[in-house]
Amino acid sequence: MTRRILALVRKDLQLFFRDPRGLMLVFLMPFMFIVIMSLAMRGAYGGDDDAPIRVLAVVEDQGGRAAGVLSDLETLGGFAVETTRDGRPLDRAAAAELIADGERPLAVIFPPGFSQALEAGPAGSAAQAVVEVMIDPASPVQLVQPLVGTLQGMIERSMYLAMVPRGVDLMIDWVAPQTTAARRAELRSISQQATAGVSGDGGASPVRLERVAPPGMTVEKMPDSFQQNIPGYTVFGIFWIVSLIAHSIHDERRQGTFRRLLVAPLGRGTMLVGKLIPFFLVNLLQAAVMLGAAGAIFGVGLGRSPAGLLVVAVAAAAASSGLGVLVSAFARTEAQIGGLTTMLLLALSAVGGCFVPRVIMPDWLRTVGLASPHAWALDGFQDILVRGQGLVDVLPRAGGLLAFAAVFFLVGVWRFRFE
Repeated sequence: MTRRILALVRKDLQLFFRDPRGLMLVFLMPFMFIVIMSLAMRGAYGGDDDAPIRVLAVVEDQGGRAAGVLSDLETLGGFAVETTRDGRPLDRAAAAELIADGERPLAVIFPPGFSQALEAGPAGSAAQAVVEVMIDPASPVQLVQPLVGTLQGMIERSMYLAMVPRGVDLMIDWVAPQTTAARRAELRSISQQATAGVSGDGGASPVRLERVAPPGMTVEKMPDSFQQNIPGYTVFGIFWIVSLIAHSIHDERRQGTFRRLLVAPLGRGTMLVGKLIPFFLVNLLQAAVMLGAAGAIFGVGLGRSPAGLLVVAVAAAAASSGLGVLVSAFARTEAQIGGLTTMLLLALSAVGGCFVPRVIMPDWLRTVGLASPHAWALDGFQDILVRGQGLVDVLPRAGGLLAFAAVFFLVGVWRFRFE
């Protein structure tokens, strides 16, 4: 019995090690995924000083309170505040452009009367000063919420510190009006140090934080977690058709179907197009089911442009079909197909932003992500579903996906072997 078991073990090990490509992929795949995901997630944790979350700051305030709040924010760690661009102070238009282009996730805009509102306090402010937090609607709640909460706390702290000198002067004028100016300054400093840790009492704040989207993004309200996650996992699902295409072509090759079709008056490219059309249609159906279920079950809105949504879905399905041909051209065995498709799709999904938002990735990895069709498809779906944009806005994304489809298909046909 033991000899028979050992013989079976030896036989399977010999078959396993006989396929060096498949063997390499088995060990390479988890290593690559660990490296890519670790690099992508560096910016998701505030404790990583090497990859802080970059926050744009537009300071329209004429006083010094806004600068103090921003200094406190950077002191916390995990945030890098940018107030200039190309040597010039940031304004609203520049900040909105950077957010719309996906280079930064959000911006904080301090209004002109910010310092005066803080120094006046709740009782002395005639109207609230509104600090706008301009956010890309596709930015995850896990990124935005901690920053907004931290910012609110720092503004309240700054308000109480700003109110202390006025309160000290009122007390001195009542108790000891003969106190010298130097003594007054000393008492103000001591009082500020003593009240540095005071928190709010729940009263009305002279400053209000308001979340807004960049101009051009017609968002009625900021999306919830379903609206933010569904585009990423829809793209992830669309591209998994690559595995089915590769396995189907492998079966056709093994059964000799392609060899028999070679005698027909059909070009090789035409033959592969005919093979891909059913999978292309299945992909469109898959996208429709996923988005339809999201709307029916979770109440997720499908945007204002069904035509734009269809164009992105068609372009993404074309890119995934072309990638299926490319994988089939290089993978020869079942093990190679399984390892290559898994490694390739997980890596492209990771750098493309399906698992981790690209806005929190390091700059160089965000640039690398543009080499992934997943990034273009995800941006296209988010433009429609989350950012409230239309058909014209997603045409560049769709064009990029069709370019990927053409390159994948042409290289795949060039390298393809029908036997």
